[in-house]
Amino acid sequence: MASAGLVAQGQVVQLPTFRTFSYSGSVLVPDGGTAVLGGNSSAFRSRSLRGNGQSSARSFGGGSVTATIIDLDAMDRKMRGLDSTARRTDVTPADHVERIEEGKSLVRYARKMASMGKLSQARMAYKMAIGKLDGRLAELAAAESRRLLRP
Repeated sequence: MASAGLVAQGQVVQLPTFRTFSYSGSVLVPDGGTAVLGGNSSAFRSRSLRGNGQSSARSFGGGSVTATIIDLDAMDRKMRGLDSTARRTDVTPADHVERIEEGKSLVRYARKMASMGKLSQARMAYKMAIGKLDGRLAELAAAESRRLLRP
């Protein structure tokens, strides 16, 4: 019901907008570290048809991952008053083989990252691999790292 002499006012309601993106790949994140997975940004600018108003909007989005390793075995040893930094002595041969295979996989990943020019990721992968490998394999990985990642 409108009264004479009243002017109708326009109302603006801003509706939320949602955008999604996905990430498919892998990253190496050290304990307590963070890696950026990716992101996007967009801008929008508009003028009214009459030329007396304009609007603009800008949006940003991104994703990252933070890793924290919780070593329950080390916590248990510390609570019992044992050396929490000591390596476990009950490692089975299967555990050893698994650790070596993981080290080899990290070396392959480091090579791939180095070939793509992602030297910081390659450096981190080599460092992790050398920690998993032992003896001659660790020496070879260290030498390869020095050769491929010269400063």
